[in-house]
Amino acid sequence: MHSARNPFTLDVFGLPADPLTALDLVLSAALTAGGVGHILLTPVFYPDETALNQVWFAGSGLGLAVLGLLNIARVRGDTHARVFSKLANPAGTVFLGVAATQSHSSQTLAGMILSTALTALSLRA
Repeated sequence: MHSARNPFTLDVFGLPADPLTALDLVLSAALTAGGVGHILLTPVFYPDETALNQVWFAGSGLGLAVLGLLNIARVRGDTHARVFSKLANPAGTVFLGVAATQSHSSQTLAGMILSTALTALSLRA
């Protein structure tokens, strides 16, 4: 008898079979990509600003990228990343919450929502 693989499962995309773990991995990758995009778009958003303002903006993107990578390591099973992400995710959520109240931009709100979801997911296990 032929056993065909179900084409509608998460493992087809290389994701874990558990839906929450897959969501955790996808949101972590999205936060990492958002942080890298934040860094790459620094000259676009701050073309005529001082170098200090550009460094602060790029540094925030670096922080987001590191937070996303920390979450990817947590999802992959690193025990140290699990502990550190339980501390770093709420801090990132507070940071992005303050930033969202100050800037009122949609990308900051999206980052805060991503960080809030990752905080909840990191505290579940």
